[in-house]
Amino acid sequence: MRSTALLAVALLALPAAGASARTLEVEVQGLRLDATTGSPVVQLVEKGGARRALPIWIGPFEAQAIAIEMAGTPPPRPLTHDLMKQLVERLGGRLDHVVIEDLRGATYFATLYLARPGGEGLTVDARPSDAIALALRLHGPILVDEGVFAKAAAAEGEGGPGPVHLWGLTVQDLTPEIAVFFPAPQPRGVLVADVVATGPAHEAARGDVITALDDEPVASAAELASRAGARASREPVRLSVRRNGRPITLRFAAD
Repeated sequence: MRSTALLAVALLALPAAGASARTLEVEVQGLRLDATTGSPVVQLVEKGGARRALPIWIGPFEAQAIAIEMAGTPPPRPLTHDLMKQLVERLGGRLDHVVIEDLRGATYFATLYLARPGGEGLTVDARPSDAIALALRLHGPILVDEGVFAKAAAAEGEGGPGPVHLWGLTVQDLTPEIAVFFPAPQPRGVLVADVVATGPAHEAARGDVITALDDEPVASAAELASRAGARASREPVRLSVRRNGRPITLRFAAD
């Protein structure tokens, strides 16, 4: 992947640091839907040079925010990223640039490089989809660390893990790199990257870690999808989930 979604769930303010000398500027070429999963994909393309492409799988709401800004059609009321833009501007700050700086497992990581009114720098950890949506609104350059292109190509060549869509959820493997952001006793399970509000599993939340289906442990998104597809029972689905370190059970009809 491809991301999704996902996910540094919290935004952390950090001391400012300069962008890597190995970053390359990219432009948003467009949005498309993954033919296999139906998930939105934002296509970034290197400016000049080899014109390498970097597709990033994102959630539907972030895709909508990017599409609206690219179309130049303001919404009737401010959306989340419009509100973020207004906050930055009205507090006297500015967006210098954003950097998509790493790919760990199946998740991309980005950083916003902001400036306070006095010029002092500030960095904020963000999901790439949010960083892109805000950069388009504030007309800030989008940069990608050169190493990310290599990691993405390697993951594609190895058939790296992509997002899986089940019951209105977008899920991905919980890797050791991602697990550090959650109160998880061990890096094992399936991470919920996005939730469709009208889907069967709408009571799930972003950041939930699925540990079992129908009381049987699951270790990967692929295993969860396989078991869900083979499930013959018409009984409600039972998902064992860790939320903020606490075990809970979600029950819902599959259809």
